[in-house]
Formats: sequence, C-alpha cells, structure tokens
Amino acid sequence: MNIFDFATEKDYDKEYQYKILVYPNITYMRDLEKDSYVVVLRNVIKELNKFRDDIHWTIMSPIDIKSLTFENTTQIPISLPSYPNAMRCHFNYNEIKNNLRWKQTDYDVLYSHLPEHTLQLKNLLVNDTNIDPKVVGYCHWYEVDENTNYSERMLLHNYNGMLRMEECGVNSIWLKELILEKAKDIFSKQIISKLDKIIQPHYLGIDKINESIVVTKDKAIIFNHRDNYYTGWSWFVDRMDELYKQRQDFTVYTTLADLDRPYAKKVTISDRNEYLNFIRSMHFGVGTFQKYSAWSISTTDSLSMGVPYILPNKLCYPEMVGKDYPLLYDNDFLDKIEKVLDDDAVRDKAVKYLKKDIDSFK
Repeated sequence: MNIFDFATEKDYDKEYQYKILVYPNITYMRDLEKDSYVVVLRNVIKELNKFRDDIHWTIMSPIDIKSLTFENTTQIPISLPSYPNAMRCHFNYNEIKNNLRWKQTDYDVLYSHLPEHTLQLKNLLVNDTNIDPKVVGYCHWYEVDENTNYSERMLLHNYNGMLRMEECGVNSIWLKELILEKAKDIFSKQIISKLDKIIQPHYLGIDKINESIVVTKDKAIIFNHRDNYYTGWSWFVDRMDELYKQRQDFTVYTTLADLDRPYAKKVTISDRNEYLNFIRSMHFGVGTFQKYSAWSISTTDSLSMGVPYILPNKLCYPEMVGKDYPLLYDNDFLDKIEKVLDDDAVRDKAVKYLKKDIDSFK
C-alpha cells in the first residue's frame, strides 16, 4: 500500500522518463526505519526529488517502509531472512520474478545495494524478462575478517556482483582500498584494475544540521551504535567499567544497545526527529570501532547536531573528520574521555573545529 494512493493531489497520469529498480540490503529487521540502507536510500530519493521530477523508484521491501514512501516510489514485496549471512545467501528467483511487474514496467537502472545478488538479478532480468537495465550499486558492508565473526562468507559473490556494475559506490576511500587489497588474494591484475574503476567513493550525506547551542545533560556520553562485534561494543563496555571504578559521575546513554550497568541508561525513541533532538542533549559521543568502520551514520548524525565524538585515529575517521580533529584517539581513549568530562574547553575546541566543515557533510 502506498499512502499517496489516497492523496487528492497525486497526478495519476504522471509519466516518468526514468524508472529505477532498487534491490535492498537490510541487516536490521528489528526496526527497518533505523537500518542504514533505509536511511541512505531515503536521503538519495529526497535529495534527487529536489531538482528533478522524472524518476520513479520501484523498491523491493520486506514490508512497506514508511520513510521510503514518496509520490514517486512504489514498494513491492520480497522475502528476506533476518540473519545477515542468510540474507546474502537467499535468492528466491521465482518470487522476485513474479513480483517485479516486469510486463508493465521497464526498468532503466537496477540500483543494487546487495552486490551478492546482482549477478543473479542481471541473469533473471536479461534471460527471463524483456528488461536489460544498467546496473549501479552501493555497498557499505563486506564479509571480511575485520568485521565478520563467522567462518563461511559471501565475499566472492559480492565481487562477482560488482563486476556486473557500471559503478559501485562505497562510502570511503578507506573501504575502497581495503576491498581492493582483499581482491588481490583472489583475482588477476586485470580484474583488480576493472574493480578499481568500478568501485568509487559515494560519501554519505546528512539530512539536517543544527548548530544552535543547548544545555547538555551533565557528563552525558552517547553510544548510538549497535551492540555488535564490529562496533567494538565489548571493548567499550570494558573501558567504561574501568572508568566507573575511578569515578561515578558520568552516564552512558544507548539508543540500540541494552547495558546492565549502574552508569548506563537506554532511551526509547519513536522517530528520527525525536532521535536527533535527543542527541543534541548529549555532552559528547564515542566511536569504538576496532578493525572495520567504512563510515558511521550514527556518528555523522551527532556531528550534524553539534555533538563532538571521540573517535579512533584509523579506519575511515581521519578521512571523515580530518586528520587534525582534536578528539581522535590512539591508545589514549580513557584519557580523552576524562579530558572532555572535566574540561569544557576541550569539548569546545572540537565543536569549533567541526563547524568549519560540517556544511560539506551535506
């Protein structure tokens, strides 16, 4: 169901010059509105709609996703397992073909957010329908040692899918270099050269900036990432336990993770506006990614609200905030935490630094 079907102003005779079929990569089935794929796609459609009105998007979705409902979008059903590795393995050829409405709709572009299924999709469309679209992709998650704690992975399917694309966006130069380095163990120099041309940085934007000064909660620390292996969750909790033995004057707020500690509080938030307003009340945030973080929407959300983050001096973060950002840490995480807790001038220096470049995040 599309809510615009009930809107009186909808133009039912509207003809769209370009039709894009979107294939999803959903890893957070518990709350689709918080899934990074949904956040990215919503911003892509919203921004393109500001300066052109000739694109229609057909989005394959497990359920109708409210934030992807625009006048120029249609959502069609697709079944996907919730476990990420299972989702990447699962491809139901007949279901997808039956739901594509390919006899009524020609697609100019396949916008694939799941390279692991792109080769199958291209075969289905070209060999079993009358459609032969160009393929553009986007990928922020690769099943590599640095971020995956199971042994069998779908990385080869990912490479095969990217090789069928005109271009595949990744969200940092750091990630592009990592994936090309991993490919050297598998492919020839000719294929590496082809991947080098296909994989290009597509930086993630932000949808709002709010730099107005507010009174923050006293010594409030936000951890608004998932409680997963790749986010450094366990390492972070261990460090906070250490800090709590020394001082008990801080509070860690989480938005996705449950933490049974006297210093921790989880907040329940109903929509994105409430989420961004809550973030503004935080004194600072943390990122504790250890081996893999291609980007971090949770971090840029907070930076756009004027909240500084203590971040690793590695991975994508020097690229994200600049190598001179004053709250990058090496082996001095807790030292940085205490300095921001105890000295407002340290926090203010980071806020001032961020103001110089925050507009470029758009």
